Formats: sequence, structure tokens, C-alpha cells
Amino acid sequence: MFEAAVPASPEKEKAFMAQLPYGFTPFSGITMATLSTTAGSSSALSSIFYPIDEDLLLYRDMALALGAPPNSHMLRFMGPAGQNLVFIGESGTQEWARVQHMAGCRWPQLPAPGSVATDGTKLDSLPERIVYQMLSVLKRRNMHVDVHEPICISDGRFRADLTLRKGAVSRYIEVVGCCGSDRITRNKDERTWLARLDQRLAFYRAQKIEPVLIWLDMFAHPAELKDLCVDLVDDVALRGA
Repeated sequence: MFEAAVPASPEKEKAFMAQLPYGFTPFSGITMATLSTTAGSSSALSSIFYPIDEDLLLYRDMALALGAPPNSHMLRFMGPAGQNLVFIGESGTQEWARVQHMAGCRWPQLPAPGSVATDGTKLDSLPERIVYQMLSVLKRRNMHVDVHEPICISDGRFRADLTLRKGAVSRYIEVVGCCGSDRITRNKDERTWLARLDQRLAFYRAQKIEPVLIWLDMFAHPAELKDLCVDLVDDVALRGA
């Protein structure tokens, strides 16, 4: 599947960089998508990869189903269909920005990428944004979706990613963006984030609270993720009545 990523000519690369949306910056490191020049120069020549039509269609469908464009980490759990996009995403910031730019030009109605929800709420991550938006659309009258509120009022050391609340009833939600439900991490940052989650989970257990965990692999199945959010809203609505 990886061979579908197509190198671009220097002219195409120059034209793309001239159109790069505000907020995106060129990726300058040497990665798996970078080729070193050897003819009397120590500089590096970026090897540019473009998504094929099937990649862009998958990106579009996922963006519409999730309510926000996916990142390449979510697509790791989609099997062969997502492998080319995963390769492009792991090749550098510039390469993934190209996917976003090309999809945005083809389908201008797609939601904007990033961690800011459609109502302007700033979340810590794209996965948090997606779950927040789903719950905000589904919530019932007098129901609230809190962001980063303390798990225990008397002890503010730990905060839930999201809290679905109605009256005295609350469901605490942890959105795990560092790994899937298999808890397999791939680098130091992901291991650090998972360790922080485990600290919060220990705190939940001490308070006799069972949070809802939404792992990264769940975002590869938008319909099932939405069903989970529906169940959470129904539960809070029933118990908070």
C-alpha cells in the first residue's frame, strides 16, 4: 500500500508551499520521507508524497462521520485502507498538511482540522474535540458537558477530560489519545501520557468512581463511538431525572 504515495516534482512542492494554509509550517527534519543528497552537498532534499484519490475519500468520509478530520494516529486502526495515510502522516508535518490542504480544496464544506470545537471550545486534543462535539449534539435539556473539571471537588489534583452532567449525576470520561485499547505505545511521549492516565485511574478507584475510557482505536469506528455517546447521554438523562 505504501508505494501509492507519489513523489512530487520540485515545481509542485514550490507551488504547494506557496499555498500552505496559515498556521502550517514546513517540516525541516530528516524523516523516513527525506532523501539525502550526496553529490558534494550535505543538504537534504525532501521527498514529497501525495495522497491518492482513495486516501482523500477515506479522509473525507472519516471527517464527516467524526465531525472533525481524523489524524493519522486514528487511521492506524483502520487496517489496509488507512495505511497509505498513516505512512504520509508519519513522514512529517508538511506531508500531513498537504493531505489536509488537498481535501479542504476538494471539499470546502469539511470541518476544520484541529482541537477547537465548532462552538469555539478549546480542547487539549483532536480526540477530545470529537467526543465533546458528539456529546454536545446529543445532550438533553439541562445536561452539560464540562471540560477538565476536577474529579473530586475536595481534591483538585486530578481533572477528567470530559464530564457529562445532569443535576447530581455525572459520568466522567477519559479520552485516551496516546494509544489503542491494547495499551501499546510507540514512543516516550505516548508512554508518558499513558502513565499520567494510570495515575488518574488510580485516583478514580480511590474515589470509587468508574470512568468511561475512550481509546484511540474507537475513533476508527465512528458509528460505534456515536452509539457509546448515545448510551452515556441516555444513562445520565435517566438517572439525573
